[in-house]
Order: sequence, then C-alpha cells, then structure tokens
Amino acid sequence: MKKVSHISRKELNLFSKNDLDFISHQENLKDFIGLPFSMENFSEQVHLKKNSFDQEKRNVLTEVLSEQYQHLNNNNDLAIDQINRLKDSNTYTITTGHQLCLLGGPMYFFLKIIHVINLSKILNEKHPENHFIPVFWMASEDHDSDEIDHLHLFNKQIKWEHNQRGAVGRFNNEGLEDVFEHLLSLFNEERREELKVIFNTIKGDNYGEAFMNWLHEIFSEKGLIIIDGDNKELKDLFKPIIELELKEGFSNHSIQETNEKLKKLKRKTQVHSREINLFYLTENNRTRIIKSEEGFNIGDQTFTLKELLALLNERSDRFSPNAVLRPIYQEYILPNLCYVGGMAEMNYWAQLKGVFEKANLPYPLLQMRTNLLWMDLGTTKKIEKLGLTVKDLFEDLPSIKKKHVQKNDTAPLNDEEIARGLNLLETSLRASSSEQKNLDAWIGSELKKIEKSIDQIKSKILKEKKKNHEDDLVRIEKIKDALFPKGHLQERHQNLLHFCNRNSFQSVINDLSIAIDPLNNDFTIIAEENDPK
Repeated sequence: MKKVSHISRKELNLFSKNDLDFISHQENLKDFIGLPFSMENFSEQVHLKKNSFDQEKRNVLTEVLSEQYQHLNNNNDLAIDQINRLKDSNTYTITTGHQLCLLGGPMYFFLKIIHVINLSKILNEKHPENHFIPVFWMASEDHDSDEIDHLHLFNKQIKWEHNQRGAVGRFNNEGLEDVFEHLLSLFNEERREELKVIFNTIKGDNYGEAFMNWLHEIFSEKGLIIIDGDNKELKDLFKPIIELELKEGFSNHSIQETNEKLKKLKRKTQVHSREINLFYLTENNRTRIIKSEEGFNIGDQTFTLKELLALLNERSDRFSPNAVLRPIYQEYILPNLCYVGGMAEMNYWAQLKGVFEKANLPYPLLQMRTNLLWMDLGTTKKIEKLGLTVKDLFEDLPSIKKKHVQKNDTAPLNDEEIARGLNLLETSLRASSSEQKNLDAWIGSELKKIEKSIDQIKSKILKEKKKNHEDDLVRIEKIKDALFPKGHLQERHQNLLHFCNRNSFQSVINDLSIAIDPLNNDFTIIAEENDPK
C-alpha cells in the first residue's frame, strides 16, 4: 500500500524566491515569459497557437511521426490514433523533453513524462472542445555522451562503455547488452524475468530508435507520443529560422538583451548563448558553426554565407539547434501549448522570450514539473520509530540530529534560562561597578570569556547527550543518505529501477501516475506502508 502526502515547497529550504515565482507566482515574471500558467489561460494559448500553426505543418508532422512509429510493432493503436488526430486544427500538444539517458537516468525523467500525461488528461476533461496530446521530445541530437551513458542504482554507478562521438541518437547499440546483463544480476529471479522483457525492447538501428522503442513500451497505453527532431522533413520546416540565424544571428542579440534585464533583477541566466546558436551535424560529429571574418567556420572548413545557405537548402538535416534554438525548433514544428520542465529548464526558457518574438512564435505556457520523494517500507518504519516527520528529513543532517536529541532529552538545556542568568549577572556586576567607569571595558571582556565558556560547556553537554542517542543518530544518518543520496534530491540521483526490488516496474509507473497531480504545487511524498489486515 502506498500513502501519498504533500509538503509545501515554500516550507522547504530547497527553492529560492525566484524558483517559487516559477512554481506559483508567474505573474512576477511577465517580462520574461508569456501567459502565466493557469488552467484559465489555456483557452487564450489555444487562440495564439491556432493563428500561428498552419495545416502544412500539421500534415508534415503527422507524416514524420507515422514514419517514426513504423518500426514499433507493439501496442500501436492508441499512438496511431493520437498521431492522426494531430491533423485536426483543434488538437494540441503538452510537451516535455530530456536527454536520452541510460534507462532514463535519474528518476525525474519519469516524473516529467507522467506530469505531461496527467496534465493532458485533465485538459481533455476540462476543455472537451479541443484534444490534448502528451509529447516527449527526444534530445537525440545532443552530443554530451558523459551525461547519458550511466545511471545510479543500489549505490553503484552502472556505465555504458563505448567510444562513440556525435549526436547520441545516432550511436550504435554495441555494449548495451552487457549493461543489461549486469543490471539483471542485481535483481531476484522474479524481477529479472519482468525486466528482461523491458530490456529486450531496447533495440533498433541506432540508440535513438532503441530508446524510442523502450519508452513506447512503457507508456504506449497512456497516449504518450515520442518525437525525434533529428529528421530532414522537420528541419525543412524549420529552414526559415535557420536561415535567419545564419544571416542575422538574431537569437544571440535577443538573448543578450534579456540577460541584462535578468542580471539587474539578480535572476539566474542558465544557458550560454553564442554568436551563432547552431551546430553542423554529420554521422560522427556535431560541430559548432562559428562566425568569422571569412564567413563561417565548421571545424577546419570555411564557408561563405551563400555556400552555407545552399547547403541548408540541400541538407537541412545537417543543421542542429543548440540549447538556445532547440525550444524554438520544438515550438515551430509542434502545435504546443505548454512546456513542462525542471527548474534549470525554467531558468533558460526565461531567457528566450525575445528570441520567440523575433521568430514570430507564440511563447508557450511553462510549468515546473512535479518534485517527488519515494520512501520504501523499511525507511517508512524507521522514520516512524524514530519519531521523525518526513519534513524533518529535508533539513541538513546536523539540524535533524540536534532536533532528535532535544526532543528525546529528559533534562534539556534551557537556553532561555541560561541567557536570563547571564543578563542578570551582567546587570548586577555593572550596577556594582557603576562608579568605577574604568572597569567597564574589562568587565565586558571578562563577560565575553564567561559566555564563551558557557558555550563550550553547552557544547560538551550536548556532545555527551548525543552519545546516549548514538544508535538513533546513526540510523538517522543512514535514512538521510538513503533518501538524499550524496546530498542530492533522490529524484536527481536514483534510477527508477531502485524501487523495483519490492515492486514491479509497471506498478512503480502506475503508483507515480496516481501520485502526480499537475495542479498541486507542493512536494509529493510516496510512502510504502504495510497493507491493512
């Protein structure tokens, strides 16, 4: 049995005021975003998108998605229906995206996806005149292999060893089977059989195709559509923006203006913009396009603007947007209304409003994804036995320990009484020496020594008291490390498989689907409990 509860994100020492603006006060961000996120603003966002997204884009999008889904043989009916509905002018998308991390990487990968699935479901209920489709955007053109080739599980780092370069979606799958064999050896026989079925779906002509197969297997029954932007037909649609970038470097001009405004307000600038925010993509390389006096440098080659535009016209698929233009590409080819992401994503989207305006694109609604902590049965019992609350565990370890000792201390130090005694002592001494003004400084100095000695006494007493609670404090330390591994939020470190020792993989997905409420701004807690007898 799983119990779902919530803690206000405002009460946790995890989010700055700027973070909380994105979470629940987007009206404070009017200079950097479009419409604030609210259910009421979806109707207006539909109007904005409808006027900018023509039928040609819908037709190309459905053709490309139909082609990308051809290699998927299982559970395709709902996906095909969703894709076909994208031809209709009243169908829109709710999107999230991520790098192609090994088996999703940290758990928040799944939180983002389930969030957009549940948000789409709510929107379909509240706005039946339109249809809303959850979309996952595969960052298949990303070339940072170090960020996608590993996962953390059971205090181990499991790594995919390979020597490939370039866009990760184009990698071959050599070495993945060794990773899966290693992973299977970490589970009991019952779990192994289930996970084998899941791992066997990770196959295809390249890593991007294999990743799409795997993700489709998990979410095919929930209506999720997965899109790979590394596609010539989609890049052909995007050619006007690529051409504008090559001719004018428009995105960097816009983003630098916004960065100045953000800095004045002491807001974070997340993404680094360049003079040209494009890469050149070949089979084994993704190389920056650098503007120079001679034209444009790509590696050791130099092109004139005319040559590069001719190449764009012929091979648009070789032009790859970086982090600045990737959101523009996404919004250009999707009938998208809302993007759901983490705080780092929210920060870099806030740098892009001017880029959207120059590209003549509606800026989407933004929503911070769900934050979630999962406590297994053993941890839940230990927390209850120690008399702790879940909220206590979000504090730093010394504070948790101190609070536990004080709570269970039968003869606690009375700081107020000690302070009153010191004040009384000082008052009495100064009254007695009121006619000896030459002693004021000396008395003050001696009182400081006394205060320091008392602090040392208190520290010594607390240290001895802690020894009486040593076993409990060790347990607290282990619980803290289990729920916040290496000092990170669990969702940013542990892979979802971490929770599959006692639970089946699909049951974990289902439990997350039940727990995640896209309209609840609080931090979500799932606690495993004994089933009632």
